[in-house]
Amino acid sequence: MGYQELIDSLRKEGEKKAQAFRAETRAEADKITSETAGKIKQLREEFRKKETVLIMKQENDILSAAENRARSIRLSGEESLSARLFELAGSMLHELRDARYNAVFTSLVNELPPSVWTEALVNQDDVSMTLVHFPNIHIIGDNRISGGIDVSGENSRQRIINTFEKRLERAWEEMLPSLIHEVRKEA
Repeated sequence: MGYQELIDSLRKEGEKKAQAFRAETRAEADKITSETAGKIKQLREEFRKKETVLIMKQENDILSAAENRARSIRLSGEESLSARLFELAGSMLHELRDARYNAVFTSLVNELPPSVWTEALVNQDDVSMTLVHFPNIHIIGDNRISGGIDVSGENSRQRIINTFEKRLERAWEEMLPSLIHEVRKEA
């Protein structure tokens, strides 16, 4: 084999090796690209899942906060409505002083337990009626009382409040739900 043939043979072999190396490199690059694409796809899927979970959590947190805020506003509104209704009911207690009021007052007095009463608070218009039931008692006219009687015993150790205002106060918790229901129905 001559010099030229040796060089041609070495070139051919070098080209074959270079082609094989390029093919190997291309195959390795394609493999790396394919693996990288697969990993990117997997990571995107994982992040999508995490993002979905985070979005759902954030949505739940926002909805929960909104529900709490709405509940708070509703409660505040109901408290405000309750106060207004109580004030309105209190302002209408004087309407119970109708033609039957003498019998109602007598009934309220008769509900008092037997005791030595020393002082009574009543509506200014009820002072004379109170003297009929309690001739030896100190009577104070108080127009903040719509009707009924507030009596105190010796040294004010015993006190019974049997007024329209106190009865409204005691019955209010039972009355309020039906009143709110009626207001909602009308609204």
